[in-house]
Amino acid sequence: MKWYKRLFWKVFASIWAVSFIVLLATIFFVGAVTEQDRFKEVVTAKAQGYAEIMVEKYERKGFQTLLPRPPPPPRHRDDDDDKESGKKDKHARDNNQRENFRRDVWWNISERVFITDLKQKKKVIGFNNFRRDADSLYVFNVSSDSGNIYQVDVDLHWDASPFTHVLATILSVQMVLILLIASAGALLVSMIITRPLNLLREHSQAIYRGELERRTDKKLRKRGDELGELARDFDHMADYVQQTITSHQRLMQDVSHELRAPLARLQAAAGIAEQRMGEDDKAVQRIIRECQRLDQLIGEILSLSRLEQMEGLGENVWLYPLLQEWVDDAHFAYPKREFCLDMKSDCEIGVNVKLLERAINNILGNACKHTPEGTQIDLTVDKADQCVVCIRDHGPGVTEEQLTQLCNPFYRGQSQTEGYGLGLSIAQRAIERLGGTLVLRNHPEGGLEAIIRLPCARNQ
Repeated sequence: MKWYKRLFWKVFASIWAVSFIVLLATIFFVGAVTEQDRFKEVVTAKAQGYAEIMVEKYERKGFQTLLPRPPPPPRHRDDDDDKESGKKDKHARDNNQRENFRRDVWWNISERVFITDLKQKKKVIGFNNFRRDADSLYVFNVSSDSGNIYQVDVDLHWDASPFTHVLATILSVQMVLILLIASAGALLVSMIITRPLNLLREHSQAIYRGELERRTDKKLRKRGDELGELARDFDHMADYVQQTITSHQRLMQDVSHELRAPLARLQAAAGIAEQRMGEDDKAVQRIIRECQRLDQLIGEILSLSRLEQMEGLGENVWLYPLLQEWVDDAHFAYPKREFCLDMKSDCEIGVNVKLLERAINNILGNACKHTPEGTQIDLTVDKADQCVVCIRDHGPGVTEEQLTQLCNPFYRGQSQTEGYGLGLSIAQRAIERLGGTLVLRNHPEGGLEAIIRLPCARNQ
């Protein structure tokens, strides 16, 4: 599973994203309004102090001293000056990016104040293009020491965009701290949710491997939330599965053992009939042949039921000598088949050799039974993080529908050859008991291929 598909990161990203969006919405709708109100209060206070100073200067020095001076025009620089100062200007712009909107909004107070002498009805100070918007204009009067009354108009227009305020807040230290706290909270919630689920997944995998007695942790079962209920329900399910599988295995073993006794008597009767009627009697030969098939079937059923009771682990052994021995046995049993063993890398594995032998022999036998005589069977062994054994025949292969059912017990497909449909089922269960996996597929170049993956020995 890819990391971004895991529940942990989905929960973490969801909580973090919701926290970030809520924070942005709060800054946009609440912070901008608060900043605008504070702006009006500060500008009004500054305007009042500025107006008192200007009125005092006006009465003391006259009108000419109060004429506002426009900002100087930009100085024309040559190319050399531009190159030398370009880096400095860029660095300055980067450093002042978060304060740009404040500089634009809180700029020279003289641009926002227009003072009128009410007695003489003339302008005291103010720009001719002073903006008089009724929605953003604040008007108050100032009295001088001489008793004259002056009207002060203040432009409270909010020039900054709310998005500029949001950007400045995002780049602030407070925002970074809030996001770090939100990330820590999201991480904690993700761990609280996913850790019990991972424990349950480990327990379910253990039961799938055949560890039917495995149960959840005691602390997890004692939880009073939904995860605790899930853990308790999981244990109830595991108890039911264990009881069902155990009773099923016991039933198969009991039935198989009970069939042995009448089968033995039937074989004895067939032997007596053969002595009386002769070895060439077709009816007697048919009885003997069916008794043999029934005996083989009972043996296969017993083998299938005993697999779950066999321990998968064993002593460490090298795979090459084992495969060489089993390939020789298969060649002796099927002399018209050609076997090719290719060891790209030998593997040391710690498994129950009898279980592995049963699985390999069943797969080889299945390949020999369902392919024409003279068909080559290849065995390839390689090692990566696991030991990989590939067994491929060069036969016609199977359909995709049959491919998904080949490991089902008693499934034989369209085959009319001898067998009971238990060989691959036994092989799959044996490999699972060894802690490995068995995958069947049609090889791209033709034939059926069985891919066995086994864990390497721990000391490698």
